[in-house]
Amino acid sequence: MIYFDAQTKKKLIDKFYDLLEYGGYLFIGHSESISRSETRYKYIKPAVYRKE
Repeated sequence: MIYFDAQTKKKLIDKFYDLLEYGGYLFIGHSESISRSETRYKYIKPAVYRKE
C-alpha cells in the first residue's frame, strides 16, 4: 500500500474492514502505516490491527 495515494489506501483499508469478520486481524507490512485516528480497527501492536 505504500505506493498508493492516501485516498486509495483509505478505500482499501475500509474495504478490508467491511469484509473481515469481527475479531479478525489485519496484518500489514512494517513499512506500512494506518492512521489510528482515521481507522475503525483497534491498534494491537505495530503492523497488527483487529476489527471490533
